[in-house]
Amino acid sequence: MVNIKRGYIHKPRCLHWFWSVFLISRRPHFSRERPMSTALITDGLSKRYGSVQALDGLSLEVPEGAVFGLLGPNGAGKSTTFGILCGWLKPTGGQVRVLNQPPSELYKLRGQVSVLPQDAALPAKLSLRKTLKHMGALMGMGPIECGREADRVLEAVGLQDAAKQRGNELSHGMTKRAGLAQALMGKPKLLLLDEPTAGLDPQNARRVKDLIAAQSPQATVLVSSHNLADIQEICTHGAILDHGKTQAIGTIASLTRSAAEISIEFEPEANIPMEALAAHFGQDNLVQAQNTLTIYFAQERKASSIIQEAMKILIEHNTPVIGIQRGTSLETAFLDLTK
Repeated sequence: MVNIKRGYIHKPRCLHWFWSVFLISRRPHFSRERPMSTALITDGLSKRYGSVQALDGLSLEVPEGAVFGLLGPNGAGKSTTFGILCGWLKPTGGQVRVLNQPPSELYKLRGQVSVLPQDAALPAKLSLRKTLKHMGALMGMGPIECGREADRVLEAVGLQDAAKQRGNELSHGMTKRAGLAQALMGKPKLLLLDEPTAGLDPQNARRVKDLIAAQSPQATVLVSSHNLADIQEICTHGAILDHGKTQAIGTIASLTRSAAEISIEFEPEANIPMEALAAHFGQDNLVQAQNTLTIYFAQERKASSIIQEAMKILIEHNTPVIGIQRGTSLETAFLDLTK
C-alpha cells in the first residue's frame, strides 16, 4: 500500500500490490476550480544516482484527457520518471506538477491518481474480490459500494469468474488484469500504467488496450511500454526518451509524420508495378524495401487520396496487398531518435 501523509510516501514490503496513490482513508474532496489543460508537467527534471545521471533536463507536458505513451530504450529514464511522478523518488532538480500538485503534496489528490506498477503482486491468501473490496474501504467506500465497484472493475477486465480465487491461484496474465482492475477502482482522474499489456495473450491484450483507450477523455492515462505497436494503436500523444532527455514529444500522428507518407506491404515475391507507380507518383517519391513500398507526398495532400490512387494502380496490375499504413511506424521514429 502507498501511505500518503503530510507529503511523505511509504511502501510497506509486504503489500507491494497496493502501490496506488488513491488508497487513502477517506474520500477525495473535488474542487470546483476550472479544469486544467495539462495533467502532468515536468520542467528540466534531473535525477542522479551517485555518479549516474538518470534524468538530464527532462521536460514533458501531458494534456488533460490524453492517452500518453512514454517510450525509450532500457536506461532511457522511464522508470525513474515514473517513480518521480508517483512520488516514490525525489528529483535532484527541476519541477514536477501532477494534476497541478508537486509530488510532495500528492496527499491532496485523494482518490484522483492511480498507479499500476509493472510487477504488481496480489495478497496471496485473499480472494480477488475481497482484495478489491478492501481497497474500496481504504478509499472510504461503504460496504455496498465496495462490492459494486469491485464487481464493475472485475467485469471490465474479464475476471468476474475469478472473483473468488486467491492471489496465489491466479496466472500471470490474470494477475496483470487484476492489477488494472485495482487501478480503475474509484474512476480516478489520472492513471499511471507501467507495461499494462506485458505477458498477456492477444485476446486479453486486446481487452486491456480497449479499456485503456476508453478512459479518455474522462481521465488522463500515462502508459510506459516497450511495445511500440501498442503505443501507436492506443495512445493519442507520446514522448520518446533517451539518455534521460526528451528526444521527441507530441501527438502520435506528429511523431510518425502520418501526413507525409504511406507504406504498403505486399506478399513476398509479389510483382510490384514500380514503373506504373513511378509514372504516377514520381520515382523520387517511392522507396522500396523488400516487400514494403513507401510513397512520400506533399503535406497538403490527403493520405486517403494517395491510398486510393495507389490501390487503383495495384488492382489494375493484379497485385495483392497485405496492409497499408499511414505514416512511418512508431518503431521507425523510435529507432531514428535513439541511435
